[in-house]
Amino acid sequence: MAASRSLRLADRVARQLRRREGRNLIAVAVYGSVAQGEERRHSDLDMLLIRRRPRRLPRTAVRDGVLVTFLQMTPEAARAELSGANPNLPEALSGWRSIRALYDPTGIIGTLRRKAGRPTAAQFRKAARAAFLATYEDYGKLRNALDAGDHEEAREMAIWFTGGAMAILFCLEGYVPATGRRLFVDVGKKGSIGKAICALRYEPLSAEEIGRLAVRVWRGLLHRADVQGVRVNDLA
Repeated sequence: MAASRSLRLADRVARQLRRREGRNLIAVAVYGSVAQGEERRHSDLDMLLIRRRPRRLPRTAVRDGVLVTFLQMTPEAARAELSGANPNLPEALSGWRSIRALYDPTGIIGTLRRKAGRPTAAQFRKAARAAFLATYEDYGKLRNALDAGDHEEAREMAIWFTGGAMAILFCLEGYVPATGRRLFVDVGKKGSIGKAICALRYEPLSAEEIGRLAVRVWRGLLHRADVQGVRVNDLA
């Protein structure tokens, strides 16, 4: 099968980077829809650059009419993405499973891709704890907005909160989504807590309904964590 327009562009960019960077460039890869062969007419091109020493680089650029997004990492940061300390471990695993190497002489991309295919229960438990701690601030801000009677702020904070709640639920289930475009479609299929997360994010709710659903989601997640032996201190 012939390479797509975006993939051919990615190959050219990778060759340019190799000439310019020399030994500082460890690996180049594409991820997202282009790597998965699911790009659409207006899809952007997501490129990962692994460098020994980070350098200043535009976060985005337009090449041949295509928006190119550059994600720069050191080898240590790339490995950390797959550690249990990452509260967004399920989404990171999904990305690494579908990544496509363009330049990988040391094999780091291949190694991390294989590791992403074999996550452990301990990784997910540790990531769930990290996700609880990362989400606790948004839960507190949501409750503060409700206490202040600020419905608009509560609506906004509910959206932030549901992103963290989704990550927690995926970690507790050991679930790795297939694609980043349908995360909230996937979470809506995860039982009553998943449905409540989606309702809190998308449905037009009164302040009272927002508060009731937020508490239901949070307590439900804490209960599941307790059953699974995930230590989250006193976050009730």
